[in-house]
Amino acid sequence: MLVVFVFLRSARATIIPSVAIPLSLFGTFGGMYLLGYSLDNLSLMALTISTGFVVDDAIVVLENITRYIEAGESPLAASLREQGRLASPSSR
Repeated sequence: MLVVFVFLRSARATIIPSVAIPLSLFGTFGGMYLLGYSLDNLSLMALTISTGFVVDDAIVVLENITRYIEAGESPLAASLREQGRLASPSSR
């Protein structure tokens, strides 16, 4: 998380990836347990890549919300606008 903090330069913005990563890992391990999968090299590689995707997506969303706020929108309007972009990625 230190790398994310250094990149974002905000403790508040670092909280989102630091919560999203453990939640996604717990969900992944729970799903693997329920489906009877084991941890082999392929699944560990997939977990590493998916963790990178979660962190990258969280950083991109935070950057876009910050950009909207700096443009004069309220934090709620900025987050709702970014949520709309996530819901329909073809509109980017």
